[in-house]
Amino acid sequence: MKENPYLADILTQANALGSALSRFDPKSLMSLADELQNRRFDRVIMTGMGASLYACYPAWLNMTSSGLPVIWVDTAELIHYARDLIGDRTLLWVVSQSGRSAEILALLYKLRAQPQVVLLGTVNDLESSLGQAADYLIPIDATAEQTVSTRTTVNTIAVTQLSAQLFCGQDLTTGLNDLEQTCRGMATYLRDWQAHLEALDDVPGLPETLVLLGRGASVASAYYGALVLGEASKYPAIGMQAAEFRHGPVEITNPDLTVLLCAGPLNTLSLNLGLLHDLVQYGAKVCWLSVSEETDLPEEHRAAGAAAISAPRAQGIGLPIAELLPVQLLSVSIGLRLGIVPGEFKFIGKVTLSE
Repeated sequence: MKENPYLADILTQANALGSALSRFDPKSLMSLADELQNRRFDRVIMTGMGASLYACYPAWLNMTSSGLPVIWVDTAELIHYARDLIGDRTLLWVVSQSGRSAEILALLYKLRAQPQVVLLGTVNDLESSLGQAADYLIPIDATAEQTVSTRTTVNTIAVTQLSAQLFCGQDLTTGLNDLEQTCRGMATYLRDWQAHLEALDDVPGLPETLVLLGRGASVASAYYGALVLGEASKYPAIGMQAAEFRHGPVEITNPDLTVLLCAGPLNTLSLNLGLLHDLVQYGAKVCWLSVSEETDLPEEHRAAGAAAISAPRAQGIGLPIAELLPVQLLSVSIGLRLGIVPGEFKFIGKVTLSE
């Protein structure tokens, strides 16, 4: 099983993150940070597709909570329905692992008519169309995966959050410490990958229906989780913001429903525990994903029937990164149970070339 390319990529993520942290260069972004602080731009648009879009969600949260005028929108909607958002004083932050997927190329073509727009690219292939067109670059610095996005997603979450802290005028020391601790937690977790895989075979196993929920930075984990389960294991799962689940979808709750609920940041922990309690009462199987001792599953909820999923230990901006690994291994587990090769593409390739 270890020879499976997708699993091999998963197991190298701690090393990839460590390498990206050692190469991250805030000096190359200082002039842009100054322009943001001096309000040269009337808005920042963060855009991408799929895992790239989800990976920059935590950075968007930080920037918008710090008072910067930031919009988070997928590139397809931006080029076809929200094109007028891009003005003369826009900083356009495009996140794309390949830098050459269909929507990114279409956006770059449309930008030819607006040469005054400042383009910031977060990209892995610096020789790609995005890498060549960008005025400023934030390299993802990951060896390209053989199949589904793993290393590049982890590194994108890391470098976009560090960049956002710089743009907000925040000290990077805490963020770097968070990510270094997360890197160590990932390495420890992945050393026991077989044990974690066996545990996931049991809980949650192969759910009849699976919903992934999160709040704050964990929304990125829920969205990515649903994406990677569909892409890597051909298993349909739903990823949602936890509060949105109460607004209607909660009506699907029954004994065949499994909910993977990310504990998330402390400031919404009580809300997630309340949702956990209600879902158990409604009859759902609930799996609690926590990456810190402060948010671990309370004993009373275990006694009521909720289950805890093992995850790497992390803190601060490392939280959404650590949450990805159990879901990646779950996609391997489910793929094997469905009789498919985890991570093997059926209809698409590594880069999406059609809209």
